[in-house]
Amino acid sequence: MGIAEDWADLMFSLDCLSKGSAKRKFRRSIKYGWGGLCAYCRSNRATTLDHLKPKSRGGSSLRSNLIPACQCCNHSKGSRHWLEWFSEQNFFNETAKELIEEWITNKRFIDEELDEERLNDRAKICTDACAV
Repeated sequence: MGIAEDWADLMFSLDCLSKGSAKRKFRRSIKYGWGGLCAYCRSNRATTLDHLKPKSRGGSSLRSNLIPACQCCNHSKGSRHWLEWFSEQNFFNETAKELIEEWITNKRFIDEELDEERLNDRAKICTDACAV
């Protein structure tokens, strides 16, 4: 199926999935993608979604621009660029920065899709009769 870039991508049938439930599912998938923790400090529960590139600076509400954040980190960052703000924090580390950059480029999901394709290529069902 791939990944949902926008909550509207999850609206398959309005009879089965309302706009509100599609939005909740979209937001929940982003939070669960980070284990329910803030992507910045990694010590508090993510209760909000932060726009990596703030909407006030032209950022979108696409999945690749949203990241789970605790209320404290989200409020502290405000409308600053994520890397500018993040690099000044005492909890900054290079690995977390790389994970956020991978999230922005959807690298993890592209790799997962490629892995699934490789697994499907390896498994073949043989219907020929064998002499056992």
